[in-house]
Amino acid sequence: MKQLLIKIGKITLKHKKTTITLNKKEIPSVDNKITDELIKTHENKINIRKILLPLLIIPLILLIIQPQIGIEILIIIALLIFVKYKMPEIKQQKRQKNILKVLPFALREMSTQLKAGIGLFDALQSIVESNYGELSEEFKITLNEIQYSTNYIDAFNNLSKRVNSQIFDNVINQITRTLTNGGNLADILNTIANEHTRNMKIKYKEYSEKLNSVMLMYMFIAVLIPIILFIMIIAATTVMGPIIQGELVVLLYLIFFPLIIILIIIFIKNMEPTI
Repeated sequence: MKQLLIKIGKITLKHKKTTITLNKKEIPSVDNKITDELIKTHENKINIRKILLPLLIIPLILLIIQPQIGIEILIIIALLIFVKYKMPEIKQQKRQKNILKVLPFALREMSTQLKAGIGLFDALQSIVESNYGELSEEFKITLNEIQYSTNYIDAFNNLSKRVNSQIFDNVINQITRTLTNGGNLADILNTIANEHTRNMKIKYKEYSEKLNSVMLMYMFIAVLIPIILFIMIIAATTVMGPIIQGELVVLLYLIFFPLIIILIIIFIKNMEPTI
């Protein structure tokens, strides 16, 4: 009997040892995966640094050897870095403008739906199914939140946070206040839509007046200055010989003037009013 108990004890000890060794073998495999991922991410960071470092060193070397080419490359790199870091902000501002542009029409449609006896959820669904671009996408997220047991107030507040616009925040505050305190939401939405439409008309009138002066400046910089400068360079070279290097002329007409034209177009686009 004692021998049988000793054998059972030995078997259990062996089983425990094997389980411990198996567990020890499993843990390093998980650690290896984690370390491999960390190494890969670190290598990616190093690779990005390896790419960026020559991009900064090469123009500096060229700036000493060939100053004109070095300056051109530095300008291009500076523009690329500026675009990379400003692009998310530009996209966010564009998205806000697109939402605010269609907001009065969406509010008026919601008001009509509510006056016809349709519920708020179905009125929001009609906005999602309509072609209101980014606003329809945001309302779709709001509807999904409501379907997954989020109340209307919290869902509208989340919508306001995502859009991140003061004008849109004011609209959402009026909607949530009406839902909390009670009131005719259809009339309030219609009033907000009419108010924003009036503001849009005033702003577009001011925009058209400003646009006339900007277009005169655009015609002067984009058309007259390049032509006058080109005529002056040709006239001066025929009388006095070359007064300006050919590379500088190419730089002016292929980079400088087109860049100014692009900046003016962006300025005009940013002038376009929203509610």
